Amino acid sequence: MADDRVRGLVAAIADGVTATGEQLQGLTQSEVDEIEHDQAVPLVQSYRRFLELVGRGAGHFLQGSDVFYPSVLGLGQAARELLEENRVPFVWTSEDRVILMHQGYQFDFLRGTGPNPEVWSYSEGTTVGVPVISYSCFTDWLQAQVEQQTQAWARLVPRYEAEKAKPPGERRLFFGRVNPDGSITEGL
Repeated sequence: MADDRVRGLVAAIADGVTATGEQLQGLTQSEVDEIEHDQAVPLVQSYRRFLELVGRGAGHFLQGSDVFYPSVLGLGQAARELLEENRVPFVWTSEDRVILMHQGYQFDFLRGTGPNPEVWSYSEGTTVGVPVISYSCFTDWLQAQVEQQTQAWARLVPRYEAEKAKPPGERRLFFGRVNPDGSITEGL
């Protein structure tokens, strides 16, 4: 059942705006194995299916977060270091697997060994100050991400395209980011 839900949610990402079908890039078995061995926790069924279907990327989906291969490697250690740096009193269990880190200040992790475990979250500087349960299961987390991301990209992409279509010399909004090496990546 969780497999079917993951497949349906991944299909919703391929809306032609957030991602196209060709941009849904799954992982090979050896890459999935590499992710599994990166943190000392077996992959749960729902997360494994996500990686098999879009573990290398999915267009604009979750752009700007470390959630896809190879960026997902090392997230467990990075999350532990973030909590240590902030002196957060939190006890990790042997079932915790970090699945996403955003900009080095927040992360999401799976807690549990069932096929579709809870998702917990931590964000630096919040009033709560410790990781808390954010979704009752991975597929609820994925559904929330899909809904938020597809709605956001449905608004952003047309604006970006309209700005690109403006004639030279006409004032434009700039869409891009400055990379750590100082280079600039234009576009969404």
